[in-house]
Amino acid sequence: MKLNIGCGTDYRAGFVNVDGSDTLNKVDKVIDISCEKLSAHFAEGSVEFILANDIIEHHFHWEAQDILRQFYSVLADGGSVEIRVPDTEYIIKSWRIPLKKKIVLLYGGQDIPQGSDEEMNSSRKQFPQYFCHKFGWTRETLSKALQDIGFRDVRTERAQTNFIAYAKK
Repeated sequence: MKLNIGCGTDYRAGFVNVDGSDTLNKVDKVIDISCEKLSAHFAEGSVEFILANDIIEHHFHWEAQDILRQFYSVLADGGSVEIRVPDTEYIIKSWRIPLKKKIVLLYGGQDIPQGSDEEMNSSRKQFPQYFCHKFGWTRETLSKALQDIGFRDVRTERAQTNFIAYAKK
């Protein structure tokens, strides 16, 4: 089984697509991971792969650490996780990014419409809490958090203004 946690409108075939919003057209399971345990929906050790794009930063540090522990719990031995978050250090240090854009990248779009995706903008208005960034991760802090939980083979790579962390259980 593969999970796409916080899928939003990024529905992926072959995954169980999970989101906290029940207003999106394509979500397989509505789970608010900030207050519901993944293990209440998925057996421990039953998941091969977790994709978590643009979701971890929407939680306070202590909540995010609990979510990362939940990922570890439901992953099978040898299973892997891929997590994409804004690269706080890169965003702050970049002289190429205008201040107005840095603010959105660091704090999230919140309840402000972004682009032309009406489904996402509707969800943004109804659930603004899902669009606020509550912690700024660096490659070093996320790597350490994953290693402290027990993940191994942790590596990161920059992806524009984000970075992606890869790790195995």
